[in-house]
Amino acid sequence: MTLLVQAQVAQAARDTVAGWPIASFIATNPLAPYEATRFDHAAAPGTHLTLPTESYRAAFTSGRITRDDLVLALRARGAELREVPPFTGALAHLSPDDVLIEDMLHADAPPAPSPAAPTDPVADLVVPWLAAFLDPDPQWQLPERDRGFYAAWRALASHDPRLSRPARRMLRDAPEQASAAIAACFTAWDTRETDRVALLKAELAALPGWTGYLKWRGEHDGDIDLTEYLAVRLTVRLLLDLPPTEAQPDADADTTAPAPTPGAEVHARAVRLADTLAPGAAPADAATLARLLALHPLDDHLFTWQAAYEGHCRRDLLASLTPQAPAPAAPHTQVVLCIDPRSEGLRRHLETDAGIETFGFAGFFGVPVRFATYEGRGSIDSLPALLQPKHAVTEAPADAARASARTRGLRALDAASHSLHVTENATATPFALAEATGFLFGVSSVVRTLAPTLHHTLTRRWRDRIAPPVDSRVTIASAFTVEERATLAEAGLRMMGLGRFAPLVVLAGHGSVSTNNLYQAALDCGACGGNPGAVNARAAAEIFNDPEVRKILAARGLEIPAATHFVAALHDTVADRVTILDRHLIPDSHATLVDDFTTRADAAADGLVRERAADLPGADPMDSLAKLRARAHDWAEVYPELGLAGNAAMIIGPREMTRGANLHRRVFLHSYDAALDPEGTGLETILTAPVVVAQWINHQYYFSTLNPDTLGAGTKTIHNAIGGIGVLAGHSGDLQRGLPRQSVAVGDELLHEPLRLSVVVQAPIDRISAIVSGNQVLRDLFDNEWISLTARSTAADPWWTYTALGWAPTPTTTPDSTPTAPPTLTRTETP
Repeated sequence: MTLLVQAQVAQAARDTVAGWPIASFIATNPLAPYEATRFDHAAAPGTHLTLPTESYRAAFTSGRITRDDLVLALRARGAELREVPPFTGALAHLSPDDVLIEDMLHADAPPAPSPAAPTDPVADLVVPWLAAFLDPDPQWQLPERDRGFYAAWRALASHDPRLSRPARRMLRDAPEQASAAIAACFTAWDTRETDRVALLKAELAALPGWTGYLKWRGEHDGDIDLTEYLAVRLTVRLLLDLPPTEAQPDADADTTAPAPTPGAEVHARAVRLADTLAPGAAPADAATLARLLALHPLDDHLFTWQAAYEGHCRRDLLASLTPQAPAPAAPHTQVVLCIDPRSEGLRRHLETDAGIETFGFAGFFGVPVRFATYEGRGSIDSLPALLQPKHAVTEAPADAARASARTRGLRALDAASHSLHVTENATATPFALAEATGFLFGVSSVVRTLAPTLHHTLTRRWRDRIAPPVDSRVTIASAFTVEERATLAEAGLRMMGLGRFAPLVVLAGHGSVSTNNLYQAALDCGACGGNPGAVNARAAAEIFNDPEVRKILAARGLEIPAATHFVAALHDTVADRVTILDRHLIPDSHATLVDDFTTRADAAADGLVRERAADLPGADPMDSLAKLRARAHDWAEVYPELGLAGNAAMIIGPREMTRGANLHRRVFLHSYDAALDPEGTGLETILTAPVVVAQWINHQYYFSTLNPDTLGAGTKTIHNAIGGIGVLAGHSGDLQRGLPRQSVAVGDELLHEPLRLSVVVQAPIDRISAIVSGNQVLRDLFDNEWISLTARSTAADPWWTYTALGWAPTPTTTPDSTPTAPPTLTRTETP
């Protein structure tokens, strides 16, 4: 029975999207279980998949959506809409496009889904126990915790006054094992074998935030799993004499076919259009219009609007890629930045220096590591969520005595912080603490509020005096064999298209600085597991500078000149400053080049900060640079930066495609040169890893914008943190799953346009086809229109659009009003 119950739990949890802790926030698609179905048929209860009709109609009025956009979107909906014959008689002056667009502009909007707001009567009896069990820094350790969540709860909940006395007596007789407790509940409810997985799914869906986090916790820490969680939930229901949660629609169920449009409703729409567009039309004309409208039911309208909304943006993007700006003939500096859209702005500003060439690559630079500081407690996994850490690195200090002093200082600061935390949260000592130190904290709060930059500077200097910084280098050589290092280096060079080398190559990871921000990790590098990318940049620089690695690379046709030196750097996405790391490792021969680059990077940062200030709520481009950068240290600042708000596309190809174009920090830019990747392995890695992660980010922003209180995190104003686990809206209930409202909007004004990711690739079409055909995840994403794919083989070729039926020419001209033949489709051959 135990094995059977565990198998049923595993099956029920199969579609659960793992939720990372808030301390290392990783974006995910909250509707990932539905990716195997068409986007417009995703049957997530109460979930908005598009903007409301009135928003699209307003966009049409303003010109954000044009008639041409709508015509192209309608024709893409299916062959039937492309093959409608011309009208005759009283309708001869109309085209089918005219009729369908008029219908979209004036038909009654389909009813919006009701927000899912289920009440969970057992949440208040389960969530506090979860928080107590999982608290990383509890004031009192939960008794019996080492026995597991269910066993600890069973031992302690029998004393919970919120349960009635009969319920507490019943609990003492409950099974000792979690699996047995679930089986006992099935028996008590007389649940049929065929209904048990559905029952468990419904229970998991009751608190999806907690469920997602527990799935992640079980996979990473293993101190709790969903079986124990379900055992507690079901047992509480049984004790309260409550029936199990009602099952929700199955993500695997056949819900893809929309309900047929009632004939009366279609006829009423047709009569109204006939009266409006062709007064005096005969009943036969209305019947002709009804046949057309039946091909485009009301339920399709919102998705056609959305396709037009996205198509407009995509065509503007492709038009901006037409000029082919040449790369510098002999760059003195090359800078490799993360593909993050925020890097696009910095790349543009850096490239105003004709001697600087930039590249885009995933911010972990192809070096996945688990990192711990020198003699530090704990570690971070600085790698993409798709990977598991296999190599642990730390730091080797250059000065052992200074390193020991720093370690002692950090331990003293850690002890002081822990003591303060304990004193603040104990029963009586907070009063004594307030009396003894209230004045000091008051002064600190005043300075922190009125002069945040000064407070930050003084705090940093105080910490550096207690724990002086020390030069070090990451222990990459002891963590990876030379063959492993060479393989990582080769893959990185081929994927980023770095075939020639400047004297100085800067590998710039990125991180964000903000104060009093529970979602700071969401602003750090997603490719580094929600951490700054400094350690990965340092490790990659060590690898590329390794003479043994360079020797192996030369044998593989990738020769790095001896005069080329790689340096690591960190891009602060609030101040936009680029800080050179490990300066003590830079040879004298490159010191001047590094200093020159730093000067140029500072100028680029100043220009980019002012550019971003035009979009930041509460900022003004005319403000001083110091004031704009002070937002990072202001503990009352809700918008220190906009993160990835506005992200809309990902471009994979050489920089010549985009150099000189202003993409307004909305595009993921991944460098790629097909000539350096003859086997296509680099392109396959890009499509199956960075593209997948980019669509996670894109859908996180998309659904947090459209569903701020269910798939987002609501407003920050009522957030309460549970350690580094997550946040609650209020004092109880579910963990919030997405981004806060302040990440995507200011009041009712959206900062993020909800657009599905447009992937644009310059690489051989047949190579792309083979990769997509061989990967189920990519087929689901592209075939089911969760994201789109546009490609061309070379810069001289036209653009092609991927569809579920094959490749179709990408429209670049205004469509005419006459019926068109179906587009030419090709599946695998190069157009």
